Amino acid sequence: MQWNLDQLGCLLAAADSGSFSAAARRLGKAQSAVSTAIAHLELDLGLTLFDRRRRTPVLTAEGEAVVLEAREILRQCDQLAARANALASGEESRLTLAVDEALPYPPLMDTLTVLAERWPALELSLLNGAQDDIPSWVADGTADLGVLFSQPTLPEALSVRQIARLSQTAIVAADHPLAGEREVRLSTLSRHRQLVVASPLGGTPLGGQHPARLSPRVWQLNSYYAIAELVSQGIGWALVPEHIATYPMYRSLVSRLMISELPEPASVGVELVRRRAAGQGPIARWLERELSARLCR
Repeated sequence: MQWNLDQLGCLLAAADSGSFSAAARRLGKAQSAVSTAIAHLELDLGLTLFDRRRRTPVLTAEGEAVVLEAREILRQCDQLAARANALASGEESRLTLAVDEALPYPPLMDTLTVLAERWPALELSLLNGAQDDIPSWVADGTADLGVLFSQPTLPEALSVRQIARLSQTAIVAADHPLAGEREVRLSTLSRHRQLVVASPLGGTPLGGQHPARLSPRVWQLNSYYAIAELVSQGIGWALVPEHIATYPMYRSLVSRLMISELPEPASVGVELVRRRAAGQGPIARWLERELSARLCR
């Protein structure tokens, strides 16, 4: 017998979920079917992939190596399926785009204006949400494409491409003790509460280390607008994209800080996400290119 993709799927499900029974629930199969598929895979490969001497099977060294190869094979299969779907589908008749509510609106609106003129028959749905909403909507099929600020980790089902980087600035309330400082050292900032953007999907649990954390005391929120609102109330200071600092609602309520000792200018990435196994038609590809170009201006 020759190993097959179903066997590789059972292997990854067992490796990721920690047991054959959990893998069976995840795949909607009987546990015996998962156990048999993995046993046949071991025979086909001539390797012992799981140590079954314990109550719960544990990957062997050979099993860990095969899991890495299997994951890559299935990723390529997803890419092949996505490519075939795109080739077969032609132009999309409808498209759902999910956008982080804190992204700058002018580039998005300019892009959608051109889109409406170029594809007048397209049925478009536009969803706005917090940054943890966007990958969830794309992963479960609610949206076809998502545009959001970069996150350290995202669901494996998503293909991710960085399409822009936006400069950031530090802000505090106009009456905050730091507001009168011409230039602030990192050691000074560390004595004040920092507000940072974080997401349950972003690989940074509450209380964990955040890549933009410059103070030992932080509050974490999932929206830059919520951060700006709390900053304006004197709760703390924050690094936010430039367009948030200049938003009319907050412009007169906050002051900018010049931070010394930063190794490089503060910036945040913007990513476009889509499902790996879903086709990407010509309109979706155009949107990706156009948003990248306009956000970078």
